[in-house]
Amino acid sequence: MTTYTPNTVLAPELPAKLTAATGDRANKPRLRDVGGIRLAENLDSLSRDEIEATQQHNLRATLAAARQSANVWRRFPGLEAVGMVDDFAALPLFSGEDLAAGCPPHSDELLFDTQSPGLVLRSSGTASRPKILYHSWDFTNRVGHLGVRGVRAALETPPSRVANCLFAGDLNGAFLFVQDITRSLPAFSFAMGEYTSPAEAAAIIEDHGIDTLAASPAYGTELLARGLDGRPLPLRNFLFIGESLGAERERLVRAAAPDVTVRSLAYSTSETGPLGYQCSHQTGAVHHLHEDVVVVEVIDEAGRPVPPGTPGELVVTPLTTSGMALFRYRLGDRGQLLTGACGCGSAARSILLLGRMPNSMTVDTITFSSDHLMAALAHLGVSRPTDCQFQVLWEDHRYLVRLLLSPATPDGITTDVVRAALADAHEIHEVIVNQRCSGFEVQQTGIDQFARSKRGKVPVLYQRGISG
Repeated sequence: MTTYTPNTVLAPELPAKLTAATGDRANKPRLRDVGGIRLAENLDSLSRDEIEATQQHNLRATLAAARQSANVWRRFPGLEAVGMVDDFAALPLFSGEDLAAGCPPHSDELLFDTQSPGLVLRSSGTASRPKILYHSWDFTNRVGHLGVRGVRAALETPPSRVANCLFAGDLNGAFLFVQDITRSLPAFSFAMGEYTSPAEAAAIIEDHGIDTLAASPAYGTELLARGLDGRPLPLRNFLFIGESLGAERERLVRAAAPDVTVRSLAYSTSETGPLGYQCSHQTGAVHHLHEDVVVVEVIDEAGRPVPPGTPGELVVTPLTTSGMALFRYRLGDRGQLLTGACGCGSAARSILLLGRMPNSMTVDTITFSSDHLMAALAHLGVSRPTDCQFQVLWEDHRYLVRLLLSPATPDGITTDVVRAALADAHEIHEVIVNQRCSGFEVQQTGIDQFARSKRGKVPVLYQRGISG
């Protein structure tokens, strides 16, 4: 068996104008090699044929590396039949539970090379066992490159001073992601983290002339809405990451800072690295895909790919020769591939993110999903998950249930009205009439009052102080 090396030719030759020996108008290479994976310097400058050729090269490189890894080849036996992207549909889906079972420290079955060093992260997902990600340094370098590429596409003028207000620690990668991007741009990084109070962060932003804020949607909205002593902050850009901004947060940001450019920093996960980016023509939940280094499929309930324009579940295959192997990984997100061309002229496909797949909560042996909640609230005019939070607050052996609604929801939704609406949502109704439930109340309040996770996300279902 031939030993794999990053320089091995694994695909038909790319078009001559794409090789590293031939540059663009600025006489710079249009592709760079990172561990055998070819990355476009500017994906938007490539034609559709060039994007697909680069993706196919990287797929061949990934398959060759998998074949050389006894662990990976054994874990994904169906890879032997894969030669093209379309062949992925024959592979089984890979779930978060599969990843949790196959990652270190209890298993190394997903590692291309058990001896290679790199960056270790932990996903903030909800699997029963944590998902520990062993990313190689080559993969980590590629993550930074995609981040920089995305920021340059999103903003007409690159940032020069960045306030990094993302959560740092707990094996979380977002803070480091922004640090890598800022260093590579290059720009000044003000490494504040999310535990810096909004008032202190606002003062630092004004004192140092910071032009760009990188933060979770919740923290960034709170900071911009407060401003500094009633004055808007001197920011040009707000780059958010971690979850959707949501209509109510966007309204607050636009009202407080109408001149600030608001963009997604990246559509990214700890498991896969960046999957998508926004150009200057995209807002909200629409992103271009990093198609040179990831394969994104939209599937139906049976796991079959659906045509562009059809909503479905997202599954992803990062193309890599090192770190951890993930084939057809279920992200837990919903979306649809868009059919029209983007106004920026890029040939990279775009995707509309449609929110998370249903997530569940168990309260005193009763399990229900966010879909159950949203279906009941839809009758009351509450349709967006970002406009509500269902809280279960334990104290000793009893709990209080509180439903928070944002100001964007209709007026007149009282506790009694919601109680009646939940009567047909059997499991949720059981939670609020359970003998351990000390009370149920509905409050319409600002979204800054919604509870956040340690990493700054705002879940639809929130449980605190779970009693034994």
